[in-house]
Amino acid sequence: MCSQGEKVCIASFEMKPSKTLERMARQWSTFNALDPAFHGDESATAQFLDLYEQFRDWTDDKLWLYDQQGTVTASKVCAVVRYCAKEKGITQFFVDSLMKCVASEDDYNGQKMFVDELTAIARDYGMHVHLVHHIRKPATEDHKPSKYDYKGSGSITDQVDNVISVWRNKTKERARDIGKSVSDGEPDALLICDKQRNGEWEGQIGLWFDRNSQQFLGAHGDEPLSLYKHPEH
Repeated sequence: MCSQGEKVCIASFEMKPSKTLERMARQWSTFNALDPAFHGDESATAQFLDLYEQFRDWTDDKLWLYDQQGTVTASKVCAVVRYCAKEKGITQFFVDSLMKCVASEDDYNGQKMFVDELTAIARDYGMHVHLVHHIRKPATEDHKPSKYDYKGSGSITDQVDNVISVWRNKTKERARDIGKSVSDGEPDALLICDKQRNGEWEGQIGLWFDRNSQQFLGAHGDEPLSLYKHPEH
């Protein structure tokens, strides 16, 4: 989104900003700083410093992070989203997650009012708010979620414009981890569009996970996208 001119803010109440940035830099560059092959190598250390400096410069005026972990009130989150829209021109705001903003799973009125306020802010300021939410525990891990599987009030999915679910193919993951052969034609994850109020398409997209870059790819064998410019280039 940043590379397409969007201004993005992430409010993750479950992951520290330093960890978020470390992971994003890895996805941005395709380099894994934790790979033992790079440890103790001075040239690799210099390259990582260059990488992080490039990532820092590239994210200037593109990426913001709201630094707070743990439970937060819904009114505080809405105030932060509104401030970012008015004062920073943020166009894409991520809230991770709903359960950190409305503490009780059975507080259906609280969930409804929070989502209603977020949708109003998004509409009034022309921004997109991405609210991370979780599904109920399925009977089996092979179950692919729909908008009817989300925890809490049904008004959550009723009020929003889009419902996008992410399903991990854990059966394939476990088979690969124990050395069993797996089908390269079978995706590692599905991106499921289960509701699109203002669009014509609903369906699912298969994704293949590249562990080194932490990117999801459109097909097996695709090269991950790297925005890092090597010094020699």
